[in-house]
Amino acid sequence: MFLIMSAAYVGQELQSEFGKLPPSFLPLANRRLFQQQVSLAPKDVAIFLSVPESYRIMKTDVSWLQTNNVSIIYTPEGISLGASLVAALNLSEHNLDTSLHILFGDTLLSELPLGENIVCVSDVKESYDWAIVTTDESHWLKTSEQEIKSDAHNVVNGYFNFSKPRQLIRAMTQCNWQFLEGLNNYRDQVGLTTIYSEHWLDFGHVNSYYRSKANFTTQRAFNELIITSEWVEKASSNNKKISAEANWFNKLPFSLRGFIPQYLGSQQKHGRISYRLEYLHLTALNELYVFGDLALSNWEQILSGCVNFLKSCQQEKAPSTVSVNLLPELLEQKTYHRLEKYCISKSISLTDKWQYNNEKPISIEAMLNDCAKHLPNITSRDGITILHGDFCFSNVLYDFRANKIKTIDPRGMTSAGEPTLFGDIRYDIAKLSHSVIGMYDWLIAGYYEVETTNFNIHFHIEESPQLKEIQQFFINLVEREFSISAVSLLAMQVHLFFSMLPLHNDDNVRQQALFANAIRLYFTMKRFEE
Repeated sequence: MFLIMSAAYVGQELQSEFGKLPPSFLPLANRRLFQQQVSLAPKDVAIFLSVPESYRIMKTDVSWLQTNNVSIIYTPEGISLGASLVAALNLSEHNLDTSLHILFGDTLLSELPLGENIVCVSDVKESYDWAIVTTDESHWLKTSEQEIKSDAHNVVNGYFNFSKPRQLIRAMTQCNWQFLEGLNNYRDQVGLTTIYSEHWLDFGHVNSYYRSKANFTTQRAFNELIITSEWVEKASSNNKKISAEANWFNKLPFSLRGFIPQYLGSQQKHGRISYRLEYLHLTALNELYVFGDLALSNWEQILSGCVNFLKSCQQEKAPSTVSVNLLPELLEQKTYHRLEKYCISKSISLTDKWQYNNEKPISIEAMLNDCAKHLPNITSRDGITILHGDFCFSNVLYDFRANKIKTIDPRGMTSAGEPTLFGDIRYDIAKLSHSVIGMYDWLIAGYYEVETTNFNIHFHIEESPQLKEIQQFFINLVEREFSISAVSLLAMQVHLFFSMLPLHNDDNVRQQALFANAIRLYFTMKRFEE
């Protein structure tokens, strides 16, 4: 049996940034932490995840857990850790005559240590009230009371194995369900030894969460992204792209530098260009939007911060000599060019009619013709200002302490590949909207259901009432600040989602979802017309 214990909510510091979540539901690499934890389970072992009784798991998460044969245990709240463990084991109704693996919900290892009757230990950098292994036979395990030596390797990291689960339950019960005392009792009766792991990632505290997240990202980014506690270095095989990004950061006016991490310069080495930014212990908005549980008031502050950045960009007008792409080039021309490639690859045409859910069948051509009536009809240079170029949630970090955004990964070039800081600000508004209204990040995270048969599409994204309130706030905010209506916003969304289809040919199901989402947005636009 493999039990992930996540039956208490994260502490107040983490709640202030992610909402009231069990630790296993925190975001990590655009997934839930539990998805990485489940991958550690030994083969052919029953997997269980305990959560607080009051927590309501999203249907998409339930579906993932069921697909991966994870049983959910709703555990009583307000009880001790030992009592929670005993409750989870009893509620699981699982055979207790086989080996038991326990992983705390805020813990991740690169691999599980081998052996039975073990307590896994690691070293730490932060001074929290850790559980530690001592040389005191009477109190082999105890709390550190925040006294940890810098060279200590005896902090209990949250992974355990017990050969006799029934004896563990008995030991916990005899010690009034006090976890550490119960483990000491089990050691006296059965035996426990320590095993050291240097690959422990702890997500239980704000500081350790961001350090662990940085380590996890670096391990999987190969040589294109290097993260330290001080800086992030980005490189790519595409030197032109990296050079354009570095140029954008380097030449950004002082009025906008408060919206970016500190730029630390670029270099070219062995024919490869890279640049560095300071590393910020912040979370990108895509992870907060999909995996967080923040209040509407938090999102009002976040979206207002995004709009504040765009308004500040508007103050920096492009020189008349600068060549840039206007909105029709960025939206309409790009859409038709990419759709042509997509249709050829799928052996379809723009005039084929699609049946979406219960809506009236319609063709791509008819949708785009309808959208053309509502696109912002401005071809002058009035809106040509500083442009990020890819201002979507995955490229925006939020600082809850300063109530301010930080943006990364600008495009920094024209469609022709020329480096520039400027462009049509309405494109950035459209890109931001494709995250808020278009729910692009939900699709990338796999939080959808789609089925396409011939020209019939069944598509669903799980939307909560609060999500609709966030979107309505955003629509009202954009209309007030930029005089762009909901219908115009949605018309731009349809173009964006159709235009990105060829870019996702590596995943046929996701590509279907993006296609279906474009049609969803079209019919949403039609409802706003009414």
